[in-house]
Amino acid sequence: MAQTSGETAAAGGTVPNPLHAYLNALLKRVQAAQERLHSKQQRPAVTIANGSAWSSTTATLWAGEFSKQAAKYVASVRALNDGVEELLRRTPATCTPEEAARWRAKLGGHGGR
Repeated sequence: MAQTSGETAAAGGTVPNPLHAYLNALLKRVQAAQERLHSKQQRPAVTIANGSAWSSTTATLWAGEFSKQAAKYVASVRALNDGVEELLRRTPATCTPEEAARWRAKLGGHGGR
């Protein structure tokens, strides 16, 4: 469990918190996924919406379904981003050396590198 800054200072010395570093790296990956998702959906959505892909009743229905599904994916990844950002805000950037060692063990070497 993360300590408050007062508890960390009282414990004598601080080091970078591996959990904070891991969450930063995770946030960057989620944000990159958001950008890829947006760019991959943008072109088909425009092509379908303007009728240049094909035009028919089926095309119109499919375009509506594509837009709904795209919005669901975007919302899900946005919620993941928001959740990681919240965890990062609550996680101190530094901790005691002992706590850092525990986090490195829990993270299994995934200390944000």
